[in-house]
Amino acid sequence: MQVLLVEDDVAVALVVKTVLQREGWDVHQVEDAEAALAWDGTADLLVTDYNLPGVLNGLLLARKLREQNALLAVVLMSGDFEEGQLMGESVAVLPKPFRRNALLEAIDQARNAIRA
Repeated sequence: MQVLLVEDDVAVALVVKTVLQREGWDVHQVEDAEAALAWDGTADLLVTDYNLPGVLNGLLLARKLREQNALLAVVLMSGDFEEGQLMGESVAVLPKPFRRNALLEAIDQARNAIRA
């Protein structure tokens, strides 16, 4: 599985990338939405912080990427996110801080949500 990881916190990005690579997934990491949109690869899963530097937040990034790939599974990570902001969105929310198992459960939820 190809994962696009968008996280500007270097420590969080390192932890997430390590967990995903240990699961056998290919991970492309960028720090902001603009770099994610500029990437010429195709992802099966987007793992993104909700609060990103620049104009787009993680949810807006997910919507833009889904215009190109409607089957993109999405995990939104955030330390200060209101789930009410997700009305009608097929995404999994992962509150920060989190443990490895919570990350993997959120990925399963995101993949199941896109199949539903």
